[in-house]
Amino acid sequence: MANISFIRQAPAARVLIVSAYADPHLGGVEVVVAQQARTLAALGHEVTVVTSRCGAAGAGREEVDGYTVVRIPAWNGLEERKGIPFPIWSPSALWRLAGLIHRAEVVHVHDAHYGSSVLAATLARRRRPLFITQHVGMVEHDTALVRLVQRLVYSWVGRSVWRWAETVTVYNPIVEGFLRGHGVPADNIRLTYNGIDTREFHPGNVAATRLTRARYGIAPDVPVVLFVGRLVPKKGFQKLVEACGPEYEIVLAGPGRIPSEVPAGVRFLGPLGRAELRDLYQASDIFAFPAVGEMLTLAMQEAMACGLPVVAAAEEGYSRYGLDPAGVTLVPPEPEAMRAAFLQILADPHRNAYMSAYSRSLAEERFEWQRNAAHQASEYHRALWPVGHKTLFLAASRVKRPPRLQPWQRARSAEGQAGGPPAQPLADGGVRAQLTAVPAGAEELATGGSL
Repeated sequence: MANISFIRQAPAARVLIVSAYADPHLGGVEVVVAQQARTLAALGHEVTVVTSRCGAAGAGREEVDGYTVVRIPAWNGLEERKGIPFPIWSPSALWRLAGLIHRAEVVHVHDAHYGSSVLAATLARRRRPLFITQHVGMVEHDTALVRLVQRLVYSWVGRSVWRWAETVTVYNPIVEGFLRGHGVPADNIRLTYNGIDTREFHPGNVAATRLTRARYGIAPDVPVVLFVGRLVPKKGFQKLVEACGPEYEIVLAGPGRIPSEVPAGVRFLGPLGRAELRDLYQASDIFAFPAVGEMLTLAMQEAMACGLPVVAAAEEGYSRYGLDPAGVTLVPPEPEAMRAAFLQILADPHRNAYMSAYSRSLAEERFEWQRNAAHQASEYHRALWPVGHKTLFLAASRVKRPPRLQPWQRARSAEGQAGGPPAQPLADGGVRAQLTAVPAGAEELATGGSL
């Protein structure tokens, strides 16, 4: 941590995270929200997640891993009937969300196109620092009406919500370009990795692989090509199914409508929990991700952490990541190209071993969630207690908060003057606390400078 001149002891912040979906609903965003909340809580912040309660799923309010989850009753008929994930919150959301935002010091919204996100951003505007994570851009859909609604929402509501935000975090260059195309200044966009727990997702062993395969009825000696994701057109799973062959078995895990006709050598497992997915990654031989418009997704990162060679759709944006072309295979998302890639990897033990080692190395180097979450926490602190220096924040759960202190409002009224507790020089024998490090050069990583 060289070139850090001093530290600032900062009170823990009250963070409100708003996401249309969260656990127990299954999906990548749900995992990111849980990791974000859990990590911030571990750093000493007071975290509340507000999400949908679809039917009887989940309690209305509960404590989970050190943070609070508040679920607002919602109608989820569009997803249940049409496969379009778009919950509609009950009218009670207005006063409940207003009260939660009033109590919060920071509001973080996931994806600007949901009604819940727009409501939260509107209530937070000019009252609390607003941060947004935009997971997707335009989602490919076979219904023209859905595509039209997306364009209207992003062109009208999305532009406003993004403009109100302190920063907008994105996880791939495609979404970054999408935001730039909608007028979001480059300085307000943070390109980074969402991240995973590389201690939980790691290569398995032969005994565990045999047990997992037996659990799902998969032969122990057949190569497995794995897909993890929602069964929707934009994920390209249909083309992966068409790439089936007698040399391997294609296994697909994720929620969605399973085709009525499934060819031989293809197996659908439906939605699985986190531990089950980890076991399945470890029991597979190749991870396939033919989706267009998505890169280095959560599922892909988890698969790489488990040492799987990856075959993904060739996207121009991958050039930003500086990947070794021998370590990750990028091909057109067409059945013939994918099938050829699978066969080449399976037929070449040396290439297979290199890709496996490269996947794990890349995961350890870039995808560790704790490291990436620290940069998000530093953004909160910069909004609440702006300073003109590189800073190492002490996120200590036992630091006493000044009574009735509203540092964000004080900082804004001071027109950029630094607020919060006074800085302290670095010295041995400092305060015992968990550290959220913002080393020199971290700003470059947060804005994509290292990609």
